[in-house]
Order: sequence, then structure tokens, then C-alpha cells
Amino acid sequence: MSKILSIDGMSWMHFHHPSKEEIKEIVDTYDVHELIEDDIAEKTTQDKIDVYDDCIFLVLHFPKYDKKTEKYLSNEFNIILWKDFIISVTKYHTNHIESIREEYNQDLREDEDRDEHKFKLSPYYILYMIIDVMYDKVLLALHKFNLDLSDLEEDVFDESYSSKELLEKMLLKKRNIVFLKHLVLPQVEIIEEIQKATMSFYGWDLDVYFEDLQYKTDKILSTINITMENTESLSMVYNTLANIKTNSIISLLTVLTIIIWIMTMISGLYGMNVRLPGENNPIMFPIVLGIMLLVSWLIFFIVKKKKWI
Repeated sequence: MSKILSIDGMSWMHFHHPSKEEIKEIVDTYDVHELIEDDIAEKTTQDKIDVYDDCIFLVLHFPKYDKKTEKYLSNEFNIILWKDFIISVTKYHTNHIESIREEYNQDLREDEDRDEHKFKLSPYYILYMIIDVMYDKVLLALHKFNLDLSDLEEDVFDESYSSKELLEKMLLKKRNIVFLKHLVLPQVEIIEEIQKATMSFYGWDLDVYFEDLQYKTDKILSTINITMENTESLSMVYNTLANIKTNSIISLLTVLTIIIWIMTMISGLYGMNVRLPGENNPIMFPIVLGIMLLVSWLIFFIVKKKKWI
């Protein structure tokens, strides 16, 4: 649990994966509705906004990158806003919240025109800062994602990489980009609902800030769509190259099978328990061996000239 950040009557408390006792303390201290208690205690998969008489409750999901699995996970944010108090709860630890709190505290305390910026002394503005920073994080992740795709494209044409290794990377990229889209897409509607609810609740005219969030959601989704197309295109290239390589291997195996079959046929004839021409001639063995090698070379030469392999 973070310490309470208080400035001129406005307070912000943050919890990271709170225990049942901490959730109970929040409920008892701030008279939180039992439905909010259930949402905080249990995992919620959908974004939502609930407006009560004295507070607004939000559930938002932002990506959390797991370095161990190289997968994006869903970091659930539960946010309760009162007139002059905000509580934020996250499932996973994130340094961004602490950075926001420090930056917000320093910005307000150094603001000489605080009277003109009273709107900043509100949970409404803090909510905007949280979402804005998390969206910047998503945009940065997408930028890195596209850089990784460029490196992966080079690996696709690099024969030193194994097909299994490339396939695992490809599937992981496709999984991550689809996950990001499904995480961000519902927030287009949620941002509009937040804007309406908070304006009627606080009365501040901060349309320009939430218009900025709408712009960022559009930018994120546009970037995700382009990245998905690039990922799908790279996947098709990989599949095509894999098919070409597989066909080439099959063709080579077919040629080897034919060569071995001819050798087996010739050696089989001279292995029969019947009288054959030249069977008593001591130079017949190198002659038969030469014929076998000559036929094998002719077959390989024809196949190579026809570019069948």
C-alpha cells in the first residue's frame, strides 16, 4: 500500500494487489458499496464504469509485459473517485503509478498559478493522468513491437534459425498483438462514458483532455491494425518459405529414393542364385559398380538441370 498523497484537501491512495483485510478496511473506512468490494476482490475481465450517488467506480485493463514468458498480461485497474478523494488498485505492481504520483505532487507544489489550475486538484484530473500515461506505455510497447517484427523479418530469411524457433516467435507475436487489440478496443466506448460521467459529477470542463485520450485510443488501434497486418504478412511469408523448403526436401528425398532403387535393382539382379553374364569375370564387380554410379549421376544431373531440386 502506498502512502496517502494529500494536497490542498485532495487525496490519493494507491493499493497493489490488496489483501482481503486491506479491502475490508477500504470498505469500512469509506463506506464503499458492496458491489465495488466484490469487483475489487474478484478478477474482472471486462472494462466498466458504475456511477453511484457519491462516487464513480471504474474497471480498466492495461497491458503488463511478462519478461519471463514474453507475453502481455492484463493488469486490472480498479479506481474509485469521490469529490476530493481517489483510490486506485492494481492487480500487478507498476512503477508508472508511483511515477505519476511523484510527478503530480511536484507539479502542483511548483505551480505558481494553482488558483487558475484548480481543475488539477481533482480525482478527475488524476484519472486522466493515469489513463494518459498507460496509453503512452501502450504506444511505446507497440513501437518496440514493430522493431521486433523488423528483426523477426530478417530472421525469417536467415537459414541459421530453426523453423521451430521462428514458429514460436511468430505465434507469440500474433498472440500478443491480438491480445493488445482486445484489451484496448472496449476502452473507446469506456472513455466516452467516463467523460460524460465525470463532467456531470465534478462540473469541470476538461473536454480537451479526454479528447486527447480519444485521439490516443484511435492512434493505438490504428497502429495495432497496421501491426496485425504486418504480422500476418510476415506469417504468410514464413509459411511460403517453409513450404518451399519442405517441397525441396521432399524432392531431394524422392531423387535419392530413385537412385537407391536403381542400385538395389542392379545389385539384386547379381545377387540372384542363377547364372548371369560375366559372373566369373573378376572385373565384373567394378563394371557393375561403375554402371550404378553412372546411372545415379545421370539421374542427379537431369534433376539438377530441370531444377526439380
